[in-house]
Amino acid sequence: MATTIPTEIETLFDNIVIEQFWWDGVLVKMPFHCIYAKVPNPVADDWKEINGVKVPIIKMEKYHIPLWDPLHKRVFKMPKYAIVISHHKGNDFGLYAYPADHIDEPVVMSYQQWKRDQKNGV
Repeated sequence: MATTIPTEIETLFDNIVIEQFWWDGVLVKMPFHCIYAKVPNPVADDWKEINGVKVPIIKMEKYHIPLWDPLHKRVFKMPKYAIVISHHKGNDFGLYAYPADHIDEPVVMSYQQWKRDQKNGV
């Protein structure tokens, strides 16, 4: 998934807003423009086996959103929050969610700092 804004648009802005949330003791950072919704107290409407893993499915209107653990573990119970993330490939659009125990305040940083942090694994 691309997490950067296209270069043509990026040059119009100096900073990027980074959402921060915690899951299983690990801080996860995600650019604001990738976040579709933050759902408190999500409910699994269904559980489906995907690639051998039982995954909770959250239904929001016409969307069926799988809840994936960003640490590649199984989700056994529903989290306090579901962070719904949008992604696209060409003209195809989809949603998936990451679980979160806690959501921190977003931070604003320069694109250069964000790119450095990503390169250095921060």
